[in-house]
Formats: sequence, structure tokens, C-alpha cells
Amino acid sequence: MADISRDQVVAFRLANQHLSDGLPAPGLLEAAAACGAQNTPPGNGLLALLARTGELTSKEFDRALEEDKTLLQSWTVRQSPYFVPTADLPVFTTPMLPEDEESWRVAVQGFVPMLDGMKRSVTEVVRMTAEALEDALDGEVLTKREMGVALGERLPEEFSGWFEPDTFSSFTAVLVRPIALTGLFVIAPREGREASFVRTDQWLGKKPPKAPADRARKEFVRRYLRAYGPSTPEHLAEWGGTSQTVAAKAWKAAADELEEVRYDGRQAWIHRDDAELLKSPPEAKGLRVLPPYDPWLQLRDRATAVADTKLHKQVWKHTGNPGMILRDGEPAALWRAQKKGRKLRLAVEPVHALRKADREAIEAHGARMAPLRGCATFEAEYGD
Repeated sequence: MADISRDQVVAFRLANQHLSDGLPAPGLLEAAAACGAQNTPPGNGLLALLARTGELTSKEFDRALEEDKTLLQSWTVRQSPYFVPTADLPVFTTPMLPEDEESWRVAVQGFVPMLDGMKRSVTEVVRMTAEALEDALDGEVLTKREMGVALGERLPEEFSGWFEPDTFSSFTAVLVRPIALTGLFVIAPREGREASFVRTDQWLGKKPPKAPADRARKEFVRRYLRAYGPSTPEHLAEWGGTSQTVAAKAWKAAADELEEVRYDGRQAWIHRDDAELLKSPPEAKGLRVLPPYDPWLQLRDRATAVADTKLHKQVWKHTGNPGMILRDGEPAALWRAQKKGRKLRLAVEPVHALRKADREAIEAHGARMAPLRGCATFEAEYGD
């Protein structure tokens, strides 16, 4: 069993997440295909893709999302809004989809006490809700509040109180989000402040892409390990936001393609196709401005990304995480953005001293970031 160092793992993950210089810059879809891009809060998914492609305009992004429809947004990993290539929708949904009462109870934990009190199984309520959603969204694009009203009209009277417009907002994440893993609906391009939803088949104008479940599971594990390996099935479950049982099923589907290694004193696995790259990855180099909740920061073994554990509470908060500036794979600074009129201002707090070249790279990236945030100009302010 090979022993793998942190330096090898960081360089390997950087290369596979398109965050290292010296490698060809990916196109938009290639960048999104690696491990998706979480769009929390709205707009950050676009910034994550910019950090990987180096050049990305709103026009190019909107064309892929709204015209070509080669990119879409759905609740997928951890039931969070993610941008993924349309062709890869089964890879980012099917492997995390609960299949039985036990796994659905894990997926909708907040509803379980109420459903138990009503003597209803979770699978029964999920089925009823999915059928109501399919009907409510037929020919419609509904906001979250409108969806709540429509569901209240279609479900039995005993559920009606859950789907009042104000109440539904708080329940969406618990009941409706995991249903997105069926591929029934996706998040429509945002108009205004509230998210809207549309049936996937009607948005695409054709049946959504499908894949045999075991093939999707294999590919899901392969991409996870390429982006976050070496890793374990337990960390896969945490990253995916699914039960250990569901994750174990995906892991089992790919088991004959995995190789065991030792990392950080523990047993872990890598996909066999990536074993040589892990042993000799390209050098970690370059500067990247990562938004809050960037895929790089969603790894489960946080000490790999941030070796200084004293920084962890600053990087990963309960709410309101900062962005991170990576230099050669290591944290160089944290940042927060503020819009003032048509100016985007980045407050940069160095973790280590920033060189002149670092500041120039940050400001060049900020100039590309500003129009994606609806701003005409950019300014960086550096703390001590």
C-alpha cells in the first residue's frame, strides 16, 4: 500500500479541479464537469467557474445556460444548488437518490417527526409530492412561493398548512430538494430576487438525459475521487449529503476500479486511472481567487486544504464564509466582496504576506470578476 504525502494530494486535487498553472485552461463545461460548482449564494457558482477557466463572460455563461442549455442548475450535491453540464445530470443526481424508507428518512429529517405523527411513511409522501410537483410545473415556471401554493392545492387537506407561501419557504429544503435528485425539475435562470423552478423535460424540450444507475454510480465515485481523492466512502457520503447506505452502494459499484493507499496515517482509496497522476502530480503553482463555498473548500478532510487548523474557524463558518485566495495551493488570503453602486470592492485579509505579483494577479482577476457581478469597476483593499 503506497504512502501518499499532503503535497502530492494538494497538487493532484488542484490539477483535477483545474486550479493549477501549467495545464491547459478548461472550457466552461469541462470546468463544471469536474465536481460541479455550488451556486451559494447566487452568483458564486459563476465565480467558481471563472477561477478555473480564467476567462468567462456573462454572455458565454448565459448562452450555455439559457440558449444552448448545455449547462443547468439543480439541487444536487448536499441538496445545494449546483451548476453541472446537462449531459452529466444523472451523474450528479442518481447516485445520491434515496431508494427506500430508511434513506428517505435521512434525506428529509426535519419532516420525519410530523410524518410519524400522521402515520405516513416518508416514501408515500415523497411519491405524492413528486406527482403533485410534476402536475404543478406542467407548462409553468413557478417561484418558490408559487410552488408552495400549487402543492397545497394538489395534496391532501392534512398537508395544506405546510404549503402556505411563507411556510413553504422553510420547508423547501427538507422535502422538495431531495426530489430534485429524480431529475424531475431544475432551477430556472433567476429573474428578480426569488428562485424559480421548471420541469426538466419542458426546459430542455426533450427527455432529460438518463443513465443506468450503476454506471452513474461508478462515474460519480470516479469524479469524486478525481477531485477529492484519496478518500473514503464515509467522506463521499458527507460530501454528497446522503446516507452512508446510499454512498456505500455507489462505492460498491466502483469497487473493482479502486486502489488502496495510505494518506495521513489512514486507509483511503483512489481511482486506478488516477494512481500514476497521484504519485507524480504536476507542481502546484499559480494564484486563484476562489469564492465562498468553492468546490475546493468543500472537501471533507479540511486539514488538506488548510494545514493551519487555527484558520479553520475563519474559513468554515456556520454562515457567511469568506472566499479564499490560493497561492501555489496554499491559503494566501481571505476575502469578502461588497458592491457599492457599480463598483465591486474586495476586502482582502492576507494570511501570509502578499507579493507585488500576487496583488497584480488579484486585481487582474477582480477586473474579470466585476462584470459578472454587475459592476463596471473593481477595487481591492488590503488588510494588515
